[in-house]
Amino acid sequence: MRQIFSVRFFAAVGGVVGLFFLLTTIFATREVIDRGDGDATGVELHKIDFVDQVFSSRNEQFTVSEADGVAINDTELILDPSRSLVIVADTPGVDQCPEFPGVGACAVVADLLGEGVVWFALVPSGTARTVDLPAIDTLDDGLATLVNGWQLPFAPVLDRRCDEEFSSYVEFRDVLGDDFISIYDLDERRLVAVECRIRVAYAPEPTSDDSDASVPAPPSDPDDPAELAVTLTSTLGGEDLAAAVERLEAVGWTVRTVDVDGTDEAFTLDLRLDRVTVEHRDDVVVAVVPG
Repeated sequence: MRQIFSVRFFAAVGGVVGLFFLLTTIFATREVIDRGDGDATGVELHKIDFVDQVFSSRNEQFTVSEADGVAINDTELILDPSRSLVIVADTPGVDQCPEFPGVGACAVVADLLGEGVVWFALVPSGTARTVDLPAIDTLDDGLATLVNGWQLPFAPVLDRRCDEEFSSYVEFRDVLGDDFISIYDLDERRLVAVECRIRVAYAPEPTSDDSDASVPAPPSDPDDPAELAVTLTSTLGGEDLAAAVERLEAVGWTVRTVDVDGTDEAFTLDLRLDRVTVEHRDDVVVAVVPG
């Protein structure tokens, strides 16, 4: 009897199914997942090695030039009775703490080379042993990149302090944009939480709505289906299901949908290059997989 389905056919189908469930895990999880383009909207990146509360400044006339973005003079920031941080004139930095040099009013965020400060920022101190920072843009390789370009370590699970419930981080960012803060714990030395519907005063302007980002058309022979799936999900994730289907069909895709919380929609294992499977929860897109 002639063989109808080859080993390669089942391998291809298995690959598509595996990719589908991988994207489901990534984009439907409650963990914060990279949704940005990796450059924090084009701002200058600073890998932050040091964050601490400033008790006082040896030089109360210490000033940072807004025009040049460097320290005009020297100071020694007193952190506690046994520790301090020296900043010398011409060190690049910003002063974003209006209460400086008030006692305990500010925190210092610094990029260090050894024990020397190569870049710094003065920001308002938070409550107790925390510092409020701008919203998280992306997470990658153990570092959170904030919307202003600062990169810091983060806890495995970030506590969400929000009145609303979100099924995924894609939905979280789609609803809130940059309208939240990240909270750095001075004892744990990492980001531990996010709080919704609040912004730090020095956060950059909110990112523009990317709902008009173009949806890629079906390729004749996709070089990397996984990369295409990530692109489709990044473009349409968090969007209303009906609107996403309309945009996909407009560029030539055949669309099938799957409700991640239900079994009312069919899902067959045939492989097609002009079709996508849109996974959704409560009519909000959480993953888009070609095949």
